[in-house]
Amino acid sequence: MTAGASTRRGKRWSRLEWAVVVACVGFCGFVLWDADSDPKVPPPLDPAAKWKSDRVWHDGKAEYAVYRAHRTIYGKSREYLATIITNTQHMDPETTTKAADWSRPGMVPVFKHNVSEIIPTENYDYRYLTTAFVRADTLEPFKVVMSSQEDCGSTYKQIVNAAKMLTCDQFSYFPEEGHTSNRVGVSGDLYLQDTLSLVLRSFPFNEPPKEPVKIRLIPDLTDTHRSDPTPIDALIRYIGRETLDLPIGSTVAHHVRVELAEEASKAAAEASDYWFAAETGPAWLNVLVRYEGPFGVVYELASLKRWAYWERP
Repeated sequence: MTAGASTRRGKRWSRLEWAVVVACVGFCGFVLWDADSDPKVPPPLDPAAKWKSDRVWHDGKAEYAVYRAHRTIYGKSREYLATIITNTQHMDPETTTKAADWSRPGMVPVFKHNVSEIIPTENYDYRYLTTAFVRADTLEPFKVVMSSQEDCGSTYKQIVNAAKMLTCDQFSYFPEEGHTSNRVGVSGDLYLQDTLSLVLRSFPFNEPPKEPVKIRLIPDLTDTHRSDPTPIDALIRYIGRETLDLPIGSTVAHHVRVELAEEASKAAAEASDYWFAAETGPAWLNVLVRYEGPFGVVYELASLKRWAYWERP
């Protein structure tokens, strides 16, 4: 037997064949490294955060928050109202849709976090609906979907978390974009930016980390163009407790900043700032009260209520 070769059932394996085997083993190890571990709330989130276990989430209604908002389209800041609707439900992991029978074994309890925007421009409206489904126990992403409609066309994006892989499918009407599909291995420090307005309610505000926490982040998907789903380095930093003058009134809030790396595409390279209500009682539950982020987006809380908005009069 010569150096650099082996035999298997009488067949000699070359260095190239061994390299392929080693690469495949390494890849499987990367994707499945924590497949058998117990699910945990990712750092720096507080697994004991009170807001997500409050009984109010089981009152048959949704948290219905309306924001005065701005977003830059065609180089101009547009003023409109944005709505964020949050409620609990169960998901069917086979179809990745709402479970028809919530009591069936294997159904996944989630928070559904709907961000609805209709933005007027000179000739027609832009409509965005971005929905994040996150697991109620760990706040890990279950699925994120985004659709945009305007009179030139429609775009749809979907990221599904299954078998420790994120599968991202995008359908863009723009030339040279079309349909793309990507897969990303899941690790314990991976976040999707479209879930942060919900999951950062579990930031340890009372005992914040002294140093910024490094994470991997898939940037904001809410755009008419195709998005880059490649995770980038980011830092979560606690800025402090502040009093804000908002449309809903004077509000004490915790300020958290997410700083993205420069390799993020377009405006998504900007930092995002989140302010969450300091009040933890059932009326507030650390809800997002202000946001400043990519694409010139600003939200300021104008009203907050619990409402079964799906019921018809």
